[in-house]
Amino acid sequence: MSREMTKRVHKALSDKNLQTALHGLIPLVKAISQMALEGIDFDALSKEIHHVKEKSIANLPQLVEQFKAEATKAGAVVYEAKDAEDANNYVLKLAQERNVKHIVKSKSMLTEETELREYLGDAGIEVKETDIGEWIVQLAGERPAHIVGPAIHKTIEQVAELFSEATGEKLEPEPQVLLDAARRALRQSYINADMGISGANIAIAETGTLIIVTNEANGCMATTLPPIYVAMVGYEKLVSSLEDATTILRLLSRSTMGMKMPVYASYITGPSNTTAIPGASLLSGQGPGEAHIVLVDNGRKEMRESPEFQEALYCIKCGACLNVCPVFGSLAGQTYGYIYQGGIGAILTAFLHGMDKAKDPASLCMGCMACKEVCPARIDIPRMITQLKVKLVTEEGLSWKSKIAYRSVLKYPKRLDRAMRAGSYLQQPFTDKDSMIRQLPYPLNSLTRTISLPALSHHPLGDRLKDSSSPKPGTHPKVAFYAGCVANYAYPEIGEDVIDVLREYDAAPYYPPGQACCGAPALFAGDTKTALSLAKTNIAALEEMNPDYVVTVCPGCAVMLQQEYPRLTAADPEWNQRAKALSSKIRDFSQLILELSPSAVGKTSRNKKVTYHDPCYLRRGLGIYNEPRRLLEREGFELVEMADSDACCGFGGEIVLDYPELSNSVLQRKLDNIEATGVDTVIANCTPGILQLRGGLDKRNSDIKVMHSAELLSIYSKSRSITT
Repeated sequence: MSREMTKRVHKALSDKNLQTALHGLIPLVKAISQMALEGIDFDALSKEIHHVKEKSIANLPQLVEQFKAEATKAGAVVYEAKDAEDANNYVLKLAQERNVKHIVKSKSMLTEETELREYLGDAGIEVKETDIGEWIVQLAGERPAHIVGPAIHKTIEQVAELFSEATGEKLEPEPQVLLDAARRALRQSYINADMGISGANIAIAETGTLIIVTNEANGCMATTLPPIYVAMVGYEKLVSSLEDATTILRLLSRSTMGMKMPVYASYITGPSNTTAIPGASLLSGQGPGEAHIVLVDNGRKEMRESPEFQEALYCIKCGACLNVCPVFGSLAGQTYGYIYQGGIGAILTAFLHGMDKAKDPASLCMGCMACKEVCPARIDIPRMITQLKVKLVTEEGLSWKSKIAYRSVLKYPKRLDRAMRAGSYLQQPFTDKDSMIRQLPYPLNSLTRTISLPALSHHPLGDRLKDSSSPKPGTHPKVAFYAGCVANYAYPEIGEDVIDVLREYDAAPYYPPGQACCGAPALFAGDTKTALSLAKTNIAALEEMNPDYVVTVCPGCAVMLQQEYPRLTAADPEWNQRAKALSSKIRDFSQLILELSPSAVGKTSRNKKVTYHDPCYLRRGLGIYNEPRRLLEREGFELVEMADSDACCGFGGEIVLDYPELSNSVLQRKLDNIEATGVDTVIANCTPGILQLRGGLDKRNSDIKVMHSAELLSIYSKSRSITT
């Protein structure tokens, strides 16, 4: 995180026009995209696309040679550019040789990447964007805000001002009025143009064909009306066959803007020609006489050779990940600082613009995994972000703050325990009668600016459960309780409830005393050494009494125990075997209760309505969605679903510390959805999420309670016992 990025985040969050535009459009795009996927097997189709891209990138050298041969046979000139400057130089030289003065350009993120328009403009050549969104951005002197919707950050009033200034007319902020004005302003540009430039969505090696998908006719006109046509194409766009291309097209438009099929799909193979006259090949008025295809590397080949990041080349540039990204929904694209946005943008930036340029964009990732869930190419963007942070730490080292936090404190359970106990006493002047910290002094005041914090307990969970440090003898299932830091130090009462409820369900729960932090904060900051050390500590502590299950109340911790520990220990066969053995025993609380007691006996209606928030790591990390709902309904509670129940709450690890304003922006959307249900209790099976939601609702002076399902079950269990 740099000061410059902090400033950009603050600027975006303070921009009322930007926030208005995003607030109106992003939810609409999400809803339309979900509708477009109804009735199709997204899982199966995305697997097919992943396979196509995986095969294409693996065979890239052969595909390049085949494409060049076929495109050349069709009459095109193919040039391979090693970087942005090389690509731009080729186009400039061609334009100067052909005395080109006016160029029309269809939408192309690759030309944004190389800054071709600016490069040609500096040489005195007029370049006009013809995509409506790109033209808006060009008039505003900005970069695209979205990989597909360049002007998604502009309100209609802002667009009207830009178009009025460009056309000399006073235009009303009405969509059809503005669209008609754009058509009138751009129409003559196609006729006057000496050259047309576009990108390509797909390049087919077996025929030398380019496929361009657009929702406006500008793509067709820019590639056919001018006498010279230039396509800028990244190597990753190559596929083997038309069949492979069709596989991608099945999901491309659905994932882009929720359209079942594109409005326009242009298939371009070489320049225009006709063989109408026997024995002659005549240039036609139906298309360009010259076609030039610039295949661009600019870091792509290096990415292909990197096992950790090769998958980024599978991206079909649909923008689906941006539409569901909570950070993008608050900031839009320019905040990221470079051409590509979102999590995938951070990876691309690292290779296309330099590893040092990727640090800030990567710091904006909340790790919610929504991007992975909607990606039509099944790219594991969150994993690559983690690997990017690891790479940055390897090359640059940890900051001094991170060294102290992770390697001097977090790594050692006793030191962390002492620090938390000290904090529980130091916080006393700022703790109120509700055991909440609503205001901290400078420089810690940023922590309480957007949420109230729970006071650290003087008696952590480890102290409270000393008498439960081993399972009681008997035939009941042995359940080791892994609490995690938040439950241990901030919400020990939740841990006590877990133990009580598990006993009611005839289990033998216990609290292994040697457990430590799961290591997630260190890992997601790129510190694998600390994460590995903590993994070994926890594996040893949790396996000691050979439990049947290990239950958790923090999904982030569960993901670490179940998925990350086997990865972290991969280089050590002995520890890896132990990690895998532990992995099979991990259960979320709701999951375990249903496993211990598959059916309810004698449960009646509680006459109480609750809503449920799906924590990111529970819903998408562990794939647990139905279990918490089934448990609540089985126990007699009426579940009122909130809108976007699986949207991130904004906690996001370091985000809540580094960018509290951003965290709060995401949180407020979640709180609005909770309040809209009209219930007085929200269930969140995630202790960090509980901290975030309770803190945010407290700032709103709301009476809505936030509870873990263990707390809810424990309360009603105790009340039933008292009644009995």
